[in-house]
Amino acid sequence: MNDFLKKIIKGNGVIPSEVCQKSLKQNFEDAVNVEWFNKDNHSEAIFYKNETEYIAIFNLSGKLLEYKHNLQEDHLPTAIKNRITSMGVIMNLVVKNKDDILEYEVILRDKDLNRYLIILSDTGSIIEETKL
Repeated sequence: MNDFLKKIIKGNGVIPSEVCQKSLKQNFEDAVNVEWFNKDNHSEAIFYKNETEYIAIFNLSGKLLEYKHNLQEDHLPTAIKNRITSMGVIMNLVVKNKDDILEYEVILRDKDLNRYLIILSDTGSIIEETKL
């Protein structure tokens, strides 16, 4: 079996520290299909919860630093939805929670078919806008 298929079936084989595994279970008890990646100063888990993909980052002591997950447009707060939809069509939407502060990462396409990555605060203020 080639390496690609082995990774799909068996995962990447990375085993995080027990403290990170315990923290994942405490913060996301219904997580399934968890795949771990160890970085220099943190561990990252990609998993599914309630049919939604999540990415969670833990420090080496197991503290949850941040997590992101895909978000459906109909779950977007009204202020943010109104601001974004006036600028174009939403192509992708991710919500990030870092230290209990929410940010929304939106890829949108304007009327001229240009794509942008726009990061907004939970109040709808634009933090960053980058043309892709």
